Amino acid sequence: MKQIMVLYIALIVLAAVYLLGVESVTNGSFSLNSGGRDTQFTFYDLTLFVVFAVSLALAFISYSAYNKKQSNRLFFVALAFFLFMLKSVLKIVDNFVIGNYSYIGISIQTLELLILLSLFYAIFKK
Repeated sequence: MKQIMVLYIALIVLAAVYLLGVESVTNGSFSLNSGGRDTQFTFYDLTLFVVFAVSLALAFISYSAYNKKQSNRLFFVALAFFLFMLKSVLKIVDNFVIGNYSYIGISIQTLELLILLSLFYAIFKK
């Protein structure tokens, strides 16, 4: 389990290095465009909040199951749902707060990779 956590941390650090080094988000080109992209509340906006609520509930339920059984598999399932909830938060922020900041996609893709790795580990770990 320690090896997979090191892999997770390495992927997060790699994404941060990419954002800071390659994309140069700290060189002044980064600016928050407050107000987001949306001007009206649509079905897409509703689904963003529903996905957040469901993933939060599933993260809580799976973490409770992990506390009872202390299984590594359940830990990674809970981690996957927690990461999915974080991804939902990023999408909500992207949609309602920061507008056309394209680098948030890098963070979302990194979270998706970590979610898939978590589920892969939970399914195939013996």
